[in-house]
Amino acid sequence: MRSIEFIDSLKKDTHTIIDIVKSEFLNLNPRLFNSKPADKKWSIAECFQHLNLTLDVYIPQMIEIVHQKDKYIGKTKYFKHSIFRKIAVKSVTPKPDKRIPLRMKTFSKLDPKFSTGDKNEILGQFLKFQQHILETVHGIQEMSLTNPKIITAARPILKMGIGDALHFMIAHNQRHILQAQNVLKIIS
Repeated sequence: MRSIEFIDSLKKDTHTIIDIVKSEFLNLNPRLFNSKPADKKWSIAECFQHLNLTLDVYIPQMIEIVHQKDKYIGKTKYFKHSIFRKIAVKSVTPKPDKRIPLRMKTFSKLDPKFSTGDKNEILGQFLKFQQHILETVHGIQEMSLTNPKIITAARPILKMGIGDALHFMIAHNQRHILQAQNVLKIIS
């Protein structure tokens, strides 16, 4: 895929995520926001808390890379995922029919520890992270998408190029927003 098309798709997907959050969750009753559909299922609050915990691992690294982007000059015309990263992105990306692929156990450090939380604080933090993603996407336009590496939330020894990491993060956001939408259908 051409790098410019890839970057444009990241922007588009992030704007779609922001629009969904603002239209479907921002004005939601706090009781519904914190309601669980079943005992061992996450509430909408927990879906977003998990995303915030995950984004808090990636976003500071990306901000730092963009601030040092002169070190990573080397724009390439085409972007290609590594095989491992392609599998990682595919494993979290919702299917076209809105199904969530393969269930996964959450790492304990990314598991939301409580079932209730302040809706405005949780969603405000999530939307702030989305703005950082958009700034990062804008900042990497003249950079190599593979050279600057991001340490993953999975293991410190696993690293992804910034292009792969952004794509993974956005797909992960889409997955858990779909999960939150499914929760909303059940509880309302």
